[in-house]
Amino acid sequence: MSGEKTTRTVVRMLWAWNDVKEGLWLAEQERSGWHLTAVRCFGYTFAKATPAEVTYRLDFGPPNRGDRQEYFTLFKDAGWEHVGTRGMWQYFRKAPADGRAPDIYTDPQSRIAMYRRAIALAVMMLGMLVTMTSANLASKGSILSREPAVLVVYVPLMTVFAYAIVRLLLVISRLKKAKPGSA
Repeated sequence: MSGEKTTRTVVRMLWAWNDVKEGLWLAEQERSGWHLTAVRCFGYTFAKATPAEVTYRLDFGPPNRGDRQEYFTLFKDAGWEHVGTRGMWQYFRKAPADGRAPDIYTDPQSRIAMYRRAIALAVMMLGMLVTMTSANLASKGSILSREPAVLVVYVPLMTVFAYAIVRLLLVISRLKKAKPGSA
């Protein structure tokens, strides 16, 4: 046995506004001989393989739970392989056609709709955290007697969700200004 690792796990956060960069990073792993075998909550598992040219794309969906079967069938019929799921993010891969990396979205409006779905979830999560924090801080007693987890956990989470909303709005703004066909 050569002692060379045949699998590896990479811990990596997925930021909603970096979905395109994440797909490019996954494609680079494939070109380096690491084939994506599993999408995890906080990262990925890869298996050593022959380097290949593969395009990875991420989608935030499906928009409605009832549309799941139709959603995945649509991608399969278009030649995309579903690789895994992280939260609401779906990971797909496909070999490039005619030397060009395929894309899921052909127009900026579709990408904007995807990012708006991500914003809606972030706003909902932020609202829930604000409500929970406000209720805790409004309770009787001194601030020192209240749950310290509220300040230690909830406040940074609220900051992350607020930051994500701003970043996604900036991506949407850039897409609105983009020339047609540059999604």
